[in-house]
Amino acid sequence: MNNLTTAAELKGRSPLFDRRVVELSLRTPPEYKLSVADEKAVLKSAAAGLLPDAIIHRPKSGMRVPVGWWFSRHWRWRTKALLLNKNAAIAPYINQGFIREFFNPESPAYHRFGIKLWLLVSLEIWLQTYRD
Repeated sequence: MNNLTTAAELKGRSPLFDRRVVELSLRTPPEYKLSVADEKAVLKSAAAGLLPDAIIHRPKSGMRVPVGWWFSRHWRWRTKALLLNKNAAIAPYINQGFIREFFNPESPAYHRFGIKLWLLVSLEIWLQTYRD
């Protein structure tokens, strides 16, 4: 979050990292923080009655970004040019036929390609940066 907001000349802050929240957390006895392996037990107790139970007790899901949508619309051609280039740094390590499947609408891989392409693009850029 910090990198994205800084790039836009903004300062984004997570409320869970507010100094007062962190200080209170450090003073809270461990037995209140973890209740039978229930993550964020204190936070969930504090939110009880403020949020629906379905939100408080939902399974952990992570913070997904719409990379599938980005790759299917905005980054499709750049990504193909980057990863399927004969001089791609990733070529010796990843079969380009495998990568092509992510761009083929007839392939089962086509519908689940977002995060995988994100990782492959990240690896390609890393390999190009540190090739020497």
